[in-house]
Amino acid sequence: MIRRQIPIDSLAPPATKTATAKNGRRHKEISTVWVNTVSNQPLVSLIIPTYNAENFIAECLESIFKQTYKNIEVIVVDDGSKDKTAEIIKEYRDRIHYFYQNSSGGPASPRNVGIAHSHGEYLCFFDSDDLMAPDYIMRQVDFLQRHADVGMVFCDYRNFDSGQFYEKSHFQTCPELWSIIGTKTEMILQHPCRLLAKENFGIMGTLTIRRSTLQYQSSFNESLTSSVDFDFYYKLARFSPLGIHNYEGQLRRLHKNNITSNQIKALNMSIYCYNLLVETEQDNKAKTLLKKHISICWTDLARYYANSHDYIQSFRSELHSLSSNFCFSQLLRSLKGFTRTACIATGLHSPQGEIYQAN
Repeated sequence: MIRRQIPIDSLAPPATKTATAKNGRRHKEISTVWVNTVSNQPLVSLIIPTYNAENFIAECLESIFKQTYKNIEVIVVDDGSKDKTAEIIKEYRDRIHYFYQNSSGGPASPRNVGIAHSHGEYLCFFDSDDLMAPDYIMRQVDFLQRHADVGMVFCDYRNFDSGQFYEKSHFQTCPELWSIIGTKTEMILQHPCRLLAKENFGIMGTLTIRRSTLQYQSSFNESLTSSVDFDFYYKLARFSPLGIHNYEGQLRRLHKNNITSNQIKALNMSIYCYNLLVETEQDNKAKTLLKKHISICWTDLARYYANSHDYIQSFRSELHSLSSNFCFSQLLRSLKGFTRTACIATGLHSPQGEIYQAN
Protein backbone atom coordinates (compact mmCIF):
# COMPACT_ATOMS: atom_id res chain seq x y z
CA MET A 1 0.00 0.00 0.00
CA ILE A 2 1.46 3.37 -1.08
CA ARG A 3 1.61 6.03 1.61
CA ARG A 4 2.39 9.71 1.46
CA GLN A 5 3.87 11.90 4.19
CA ILE A 6 1.29 14.44 5.37
CA PRO A 7 1.04 16.33 8.66
CA ILE A 8 -1.63 14.63 10.74
CA ASP A 9 -3.11 18.00 11.70
CA SER A 10 -4.03 18.79 8.09
CA LEU A 11 -7.48 17.25 7.84
CA ALA A 12 -8.33 18.90 4.55
CA PRO A 13 -11.18 17.91 2.21
CA PRO A 14 -10.19 15.31 -0.40
CA ALA A 15 -9.25 16.21 -3.93
CA THR A 16 -11.86 15.97 -6.66
CA LYS A 17 -12.73 12.34 -7.30
CA THR A 18 -13.61 10.91 -10.69
CA ALA A 19 -15.40 7.75 -11.72
CA THR A 20 -17.99 6.53 -14.17
CA ALA A 21 -21.40 5.88 -12.66
CA LYS A 22 -23.24 2.74 -13.69
CA ASN A 23 -26.83 2.83 -14.89
CA GLY A 24 -29.75 1.10 -13.29
CA ARG A 25 -28.71 1.61 -9.68
CA ARG A 26 -31.34 2.29 -7.03
CA HIS A 27 -30.07 5.55 -5.67
CA LYS A 28 -30.85 9.22 -5.65
CA GLU A 29 -28.08 11.39 -7.05
CA ILE A 30 -27.26 14.69 -5.38
CA SER A 31 -24.50 16.66 -7.07
CA THR A 32 -24.60 20.03 -5.32
CA VAL A 33 -21.52 21.46 -3.62
CA TRP A 34 -21.81 21.27 0.16
CA VAL A 35 -22.96 24.42 1.89
CA ASN A 36 -23.72 24.54 5.61
CA THR A 37 -27.50 24.83 6.00
CA VAL A 38 -27.75 23.92 9.70
CA SER A 39 -29.89 26.70 11.17
CA ASN A 40 -30.21 25.15 14.61
CA GLN A 41 -28.03 22.64 16.38
CA PRO A 42 -29.87 19.66 17.88
CA LEU A 43 -27.88 17.68 20.44
CA VAL A 44 -25.48 15.09 19.02
CA SER A 45 -24.30 12.24 21.24
CA LEU A 46 -20.76 11.11 20.43
CA ILE A 47 -19.99 7.70 21.96
CA ILE A 48 -16.36 6.62 22.33
CA PRO A 49 -15.43 3.15 23.61
CA THR A 50 -11.85 2.96 24.82
CA TYR A 51 -9.40 0.37 26.09
CA ASN A 52 -5.72 0.96 26.92
CA ALA A 53 -5.60 4.05 24.72
CA GLU A 54 -3.13 6.15 26.72
CA ASN A 55 -1.08 6.89 23.60
CA PHE A 56 -4.05 8.09 21.53
CA ILE A 57 -7.04 9.23 23.63
CA ALA A 58 -5.89 12.83 24.19
CA GLU A 59 -5.25 13.42 20.48
CA CYS A 60 -8.61 11.88 19.64
CA LEU A 61 -10.48 14.10 22.13
CA GLU A 62 -8.64 17.22 21.00
CA SER A 63 -9.77 16.59 17.41
CA ILE A 64 -13.36 16.27 18.66
CA PHE A 65 -13.23 19.49 20.70
CA LYS A 66 -12.18 21.32 17.53
CA GLN A 67 -15.54 20.54 15.89
CA THR A 68 -17.28 23.47 14.24
CA TYR A 69 -20.53 21.96 15.54
CA LYS A 70 -20.75 22.73 19.27
CA ASN A 71 -23.89 21.09 20.67
CA ILE A 72 -22.25 17.73 21.41
CA GLU A 73 -22.27 15.46 24.43
CA VAL A 74 -19.11 13.34 24.48
CA ILE A 75 -19.57 9.98 26.21
CA VAL A 76 -16.41 7.96 26.86
CA VAL A 77 -16.89 4.38 28.07
CA ASP A 78 -13.70 2.79 29.39
CA ASP A 79 -13.80 -0.97 28.91
CA GLY A 80 -11.45 -1.84 31.77
CA SER A 81 -8.24 -0.04 30.75
CA LYS A 82 -5.15 -1.09 32.71
CA ASP A 83 -2.90 1.74 31.53
CA LYS A 84 -3.10 5.50 32.15
CA THR A 85 -6.20 6.06 30.00
CA ALA A 86 -8.40 6.97 32.99
CA GLU A 87 -5.77 9.36 34.34
CA ILE A 88 -5.51 11.18 31.01
CA ILE A 89 -9.29 11.40 30.65
CA LYS A 90 -9.53 13.14 34.06
CA GLU A 91 -8.04 16.21 32.41
CA TYR A 92 -11.21 16.42 30.27
CA ARG A 93 -13.74 15.54 32.99
CA ASP A 94 -15.54 18.90 32.72
CA ARG A 95 -16.10 18.34 28.97
CA ILE A 96 -17.09 14.68 28.78
CA HIS A 97 -19.23 12.04 30.47
CA TYR A 98 -16.96 9.20 31.61
CA PHE A 99 -17.99 5.65 32.52
CA TYR A 100 -15.77 2.78 33.59
CA GLN A 101 -16.61 -0.93 33.43
CA ASN A 102 -14.82 -4.24 33.65
CA SER A 103 -13.39 -5.42 30.36
CA SER A 104 -15.94 -6.99 28.00
CA GLY A 105 -13.39 -7.92 25.33
CA GLY A 106 -14.88 -5.83 22.52
CA PRO A 107 -16.53 -2.52 21.55
CA ALA A 108 -20.16 -3.72 21.60
CA SER A 109 -20.75 -3.51 25.36
CA PRO A 110 -19.22 -0.03 25.89
CA ARG A 111 -21.14 1.29 22.90
CA ASN A 112 -24.36 -0.07 24.38
CA VAL A 113 -23.53 1.64 27.68
CA GLY A 114 -22.98 4.85 25.74
CA ILE A 115 -26.34 4.54 23.99
CA ALA A 116 -28.06 3.99 27.35
CA HIS A 117 -26.61 7.25 28.71
CA SER A 118 -27.08 9.32 25.55
CA HIS A 119 -29.69 12.03 24.98
CA GLY A 120 -28.95 13.35 21.48
CA GLU A 121 -31.28 13.49 18.51
CA TYR A 122 -28.35 12.15 16.49
CA LEU A 123 -25.72 9.59 17.51
CA CYS A 124 -22.13 9.21 16.34
CA PHE A 125 -19.67 6.48 17.31
CA PHE A 126 -15.92 7.00 17.28
CA ASP A 127 -12.87 4.96 18.28
CA SER A 128 -10.42 6.44 20.77
CA ASP A 129 -7.37 6.00 18.55
CA ASP A 130 -8.76 7.85 15.52
CA LEU A 131 -8.97 11.52 14.52
CA MET A 132 -12.01 13.54 13.45
CA ALA A 133 -12.08 16.23 10.76
CA PRO A 134 -13.20 19.63 12.19
CA ASP A 135 -16.44 19.82 10.16
CA TYR A 136 -17.40 16.14 10.43
CA ILE A 137 -20.40 16.49 12.75
CA MET A 138 -21.61 19.69 11.07
CA ARG A 139 -21.65 17.98 7.68
CA GLN A 140 -23.37 14.84 8.97
CA VAL A 141 -26.10 16.76 10.77
CA ASP A 142 -26.57 19.03 7.77
CA PHE A 143 -27.11 15.99 5.53
CA LEU A 144 -29.69 14.41 7.84
CA GLN A 145 -31.56 17.68 8.29
CA ARG A 146 -31.83 18.12 4.52
CA HIS A 147 -33.03 14.54 3.98
CA ALA A 148 -35.71 13.71 6.52
CA ASP A 149 -36.32 10.21 5.08
CA VAL A 150 -32.70 9.13 5.56
CA GLY A 151 -31.95 7.46 8.90
CA MET A 152 -28.17 7.11 8.60
CA VAL A 153 -25.27 8.66 6.71
CA PHE A 154 -21.67 7.60 6.05
CA CYS A 155 -18.73 9.67 4.94
CA ASP A 156 -15.34 8.56 3.64
CA TYR A 157 -12.17 8.00 5.70
CA ARG A 158 -8.45 7.49 5.19
CA ASN A 159 -6.09 5.11 6.98
CA PHE A 160 -2.80 6.32 8.40
CA ASP A 161 0.10 4.97 10.42
CA SER A 162 3.32 6.49 11.77
CA GLY A 163 2.36 9.95 10.50
CA GLN A 164 1.69 8.84 6.92
CA PHE A 165 -1.63 8.76 5.08
CA TYR A 166 -2.49 5.89 2.76
CA GLU A 167 -2.62 7.01 -0.85
CA LYS A 168 -6.29 6.04 -1.35
CA SER A 169 -9.30 6.81 0.78
CA HIS A 170 -11.59 3.95 1.78
CA PHE A 171 -14.24 4.80 -0.83
CA GLN A 172 -11.56 4.61 -3.51
CA THR A 173 -10.86 1.00 -2.49
CA CYS A 174 -14.55 0.04 -2.95
CA PRO A 175 -14.95 -0.44 -6.73
CA GLU A 176 -18.73 -0.82 -6.74
CA LEU A 177 -19.42 2.25 -4.61
CA TRP A 178 -16.70 4.28 -6.35
CA SER A 179 -18.22 3.58 -9.77
CA ILE A 180 -21.60 4.82 -8.55
CA ILE A 181 -20.70 7.93 -6.61
CA GLY A 182 -18.22 9.34 -9.14
CA THR A 183 -17.73 13.10 -8.77
CA LYS A 184 -20.96 13.58 -6.82
CA THR A 185 -20.61 15.15 -3.41
CA GLU A 186 -23.36 13.00 -1.96
CA MET A 187 -26.01 10.43 -2.79
CA ILE A 188 -28.75 8.33 -1.21
CA LEU A 189 -29.04 4.56 -1.49
CA GLN A 190 -32.70 3.65 -1.24
CA HIS A 191 -31.99 -0.09 -0.83
CA PRO A 192 -28.41 -0.28 0.49
CA CYS A 193 -28.14 -3.87 1.77
CA ARG A 194 -27.11 -5.44 -1.53
CA LEU A 195 -24.22 -3.02 -1.96
CA LEU A 196 -23.19 -3.42 1.69
CA ALA A 197 -23.26 -7.20 1.32
CA LYS A 198 -21.04 -6.97 -1.75
CA GLU A 199 -18.48 -4.56 -0.29
CA ASN A 200 -18.35 -3.08 3.18
CA PHE A 201 -17.87 0.61 2.42
CA GLY A 202 -18.62 1.74 5.97
CA ILE A 203 -16.98 1.96 9.36
CA MET A 204 -18.47 3.01 12.68
CA GLY A 205 -16.42 6.20 12.96
CA THR A 206 -17.97 7.65 9.79
CA LEU A 207 -21.59 6.81 10.62
CA THR A 208 -24.19 9.17 12.06
CA ILE A 209 -27.71 7.91 12.80
CA ARG A 210 -31.01 9.35 13.95
CA ARG A 211 -32.06 8.22 17.40
CA SER A 212 -35.36 7.11 15.87
CA THR A 213 -33.57 4.31 13.96
CA LEU A 214 -32.80 2.58 17.27
CA GLN A 215 -36.36 1.24 17.16
CA TYR A 216 -35.13 -1.18 14.49
CA GLN A 217 -31.76 -2.07 16.05
CA SER A 218 -31.43 -0.82 19.59
CA SER A 219 -28.02 -2.22 20.49
CA PHE A 220 -24.78 -3.80 19.31
CA ASN A 221 -24.42 -7.58 19.33
CA GLU A 222 -22.22 -8.35 22.34
CA SER A 223 -21.49 -11.89 21.14
CA LEU A 224 -19.27 -10.32 18.44
CA THR A 225 -15.76 -9.10 19.19
CA SER A 226 -15.16 -7.92 15.61
CA SER A 227 -17.52 -7.25 12.67
CA VAL A 228 -19.62 -5.49 15.32
CA ASP A 229 -19.92 -2.37 13.19
CA PHE A 230 -21.12 -4.16 10.08
CA ASP A 231 -23.71 -6.21 11.96
CA PHE A 232 -25.19 -3.03 13.47
CA TYR A 233 -25.44 -0.81 10.42
CA TYR A 234 -26.38 -3.60 8.01
CA LYS A 235 -29.44 -4.35 10.17
CA LEU A 236 -30.33 -0.65 10.27
CA ALA A 237 -29.96 -0.43 6.48
CA ARG A 238 -32.80 -2.94 6.09
CA PHE A 239 -35.21 -0.30 7.33
CA SER A 240 -33.85 3.03 6.13
CA PRO A 241 -32.35 4.72 3.08
CA LEU A 242 -28.63 5.32 3.56
CA GLY A 243 -26.81 8.54 2.80
CA ILE A 244 -23.28 8.71 1.38
CA HIS A 245 -21.35 11.95 1.93
CA ASN A 246 -18.30 12.03 -0.32
CA TYR A 247 -15.69 13.66 1.90
CA GLU A 248 -13.12 12.39 4.40
CA GLY A 249 -14.41 12.91 7.93
CA GLN A 250 -12.14 10.48 9.76
CA LEU A 251 -8.50 9.52 9.93
CA ARG A 252 -8.32 5.88 10.98
CA ARG A 253 -5.15 4.99 12.81
CA LEU A 254 -3.61 1.57 12.12
CA HIS A 255 -1.40 0.10 14.84
CA LYS A 256 -0.46 -3.23 16.36
CA ASN A 257 -3.23 -3.11 18.98
CA ASN A 258 -6.12 -2.78 16.51
CA ILE A 259 -8.63 -5.59 17.01
CA THR A 260 -8.63 -6.27 13.28
CA SER A 261 -4.87 -6.92 13.34
CA ASN A 262 -5.62 -10.50 14.52
CA GLN A 263 -6.35 -12.10 11.15
CA ILE A 264 -7.74 -15.46 12.30
CA LYS A 265 -9.96 -13.87 14.92
CA ALA A 266 -11.27 -11.27 12.49
CA LEU A 267 -12.04 -13.84 9.78
CA ASN A 268 -13.82 -16.20 12.16
CA MET A 269 -15.88 -13.37 13.61
CA SER A 270 -16.76 -12.17 10.12
CA ILE A 271 -17.97 -15.66 9.21
CA TYR A 272 -20.05 -15.83 12.38
CA CYS A 273 -21.51 -12.36 11.85
CA TYR A 274 -22.44 -12.92 8.20
CA ASN A 275 -24.01 -16.30 9.00
CA LEU A 276 -26.25 -14.57 11.54
CA LEU A 277 -27.27 -12.03 8.90
CA VAL A 278 -27.96 -14.76 6.34
CA GLU A 279 -30.39 -16.40 8.77
CA THR A 280 -32.57 -13.28 8.91
CA GLU A 281 -32.07 -11.86 5.39
CA GLN A 282 -35.28 -11.72 3.32
CA ASP A 283 -33.69 -10.42 0.12
CA ASN A 284 -32.40 -13.43 -1.83
CA LYS A 285 -29.88 -11.38 -3.81
CA ALA A 286 -28.43 -9.88 -0.63
CA LYS A 287 -28.38 -13.33 0.96
CA THR A 288 -26.38 -14.71 -1.97
CA LEU A 289 -23.85 -11.88 -1.65
CA LEU A 290 -23.52 -12.48 2.10
CA LYS A 291 -22.86 -16.17 1.43
CA LYS A 292 -20.20 -15.26 -1.11
CA HIS A 293 -18.43 -13.17 1.49
CA ILE A 294 -18.54 -16.07 3.94
CA SER A 295 -17.00 -18.30 1.31
CA ILE A 296 -14.21 -15.79 0.67
CA CYS A 297 -13.45 -15.64 4.40
CA TRP A 298 -13.12 -19.44 4.53
CA THR A 299 -10.78 -19.32 1.54
CA ASP A 300 -8.67 -16.67 3.26
CA LEU A 301 -8.48 -18.91 6.34
CA ALA A 302 -7.48 -21.85 4.15
CA ARG A 303 -4.64 -19.84 2.67
CA TYR A 304 -3.53 -18.63 6.10
CA TYR A 305 -3.43 -22.18 7.48
CA ALA A 306 -1.59 -23.48 4.40
CA ASN A 307 1.00 -20.72 4.77
CA SER A 308 1.36 -21.73 8.44
CA HIS A 309 1.81 -25.39 7.41
CA ASP A 310 -1.43 -26.47 9.10
CA TYR A 311 -2.61 -28.42 6.09
CA ILE A 312 -5.50 -30.29 7.72
CA GLN A 313 -7.08 -27.02 8.83
CA SER A 314 -6.45 -25.58 5.39
CA PHE A 315 -8.31 -28.42 3.66
CA ARG A 316 -11.18 -28.15 6.17
CA SER A 317 -11.49 -24.42 5.64
CA GLU A 318 -11.54 -24.85 1.87
CA LEU A 319 -14.35 -27.42 2.22
CA HIS A 320 -16.30 -24.90 4.29
CA SER A 321 -15.70 -22.32 1.57
CA LEU A 322 -17.20 -24.62 -1.04
CA SER A 323 -20.22 -25.61 1.06
CA SER A 324 -20.94 -21.99 2.03
CA ASN A 325 -21.48 -20.91 -1.56
CA PHE A 326 -21.77 -24.02 -3.69
CA CYS A 327 -21.71 -23.15 -7.39
CA PHE A 328 -19.52 -23.95 -10.38
CA SER A 329 -17.29 -20.87 -10.05
CA GLN A 330 -16.73 -21.58 -6.36
CA LEU A 331 -15.95 -25.22 -7.16
CA LEU A 332 -13.17 -24.06 -9.50
CA ARG A 333 -11.80 -21.68 -6.86
CA SER A 334 -11.84 -24.40 -4.21
CA LEU A 335 -10.10 -26.88 -6.51
CA LYS A 336 -7.43 -24.27 -7.06
CA GLY A 337 -7.17 -23.80 -3.29
CA PHE A 338 -6.88 -27.55 -2.64
CA THR A 339 -4.14 -27.76 -5.28
CA ARG A 340 -2.24 -24.85 -3.77
CA THR A 341 -2.31 -26.39 -0.28
CA ALA A 342 -1.16 -29.75 -1.63
CA CYS A 343 1.70 -28.11 -3.52
CA ILE A 344 2.86 -26.24 -0.41
CA ALA A 345 2.64 -29.45 1.65
CA THR A 346 4.78 -31.36 -0.85
CA GLY A 347 7.31 -28.56 -1.33
CA LEU A 348 6.27 -27.80 -4.93
CA HIS A 349 5.19 -24.26 -4.10
CA SER A 350 6.34 -21.60 -1.65
CA PRO A 351 3.92 -18.85 -0.58
CA GLN A 352 6.78 -16.49 0.26
CA GLY A 353 6.35 -13.19 -1.57
CA GLU A 354 2.98 -14.28 -2.92
CA ILE A 355 0.38 -11.56 -3.43
CA TYR A 356 -3.22 -12.63 -2.90
CA GLN A 357 -6.40 -10.74 -3.64
CA ALA A 358 -9.78 -12.30 -2.80
CA ASN A 359 -12.20 -12.67 -5.68
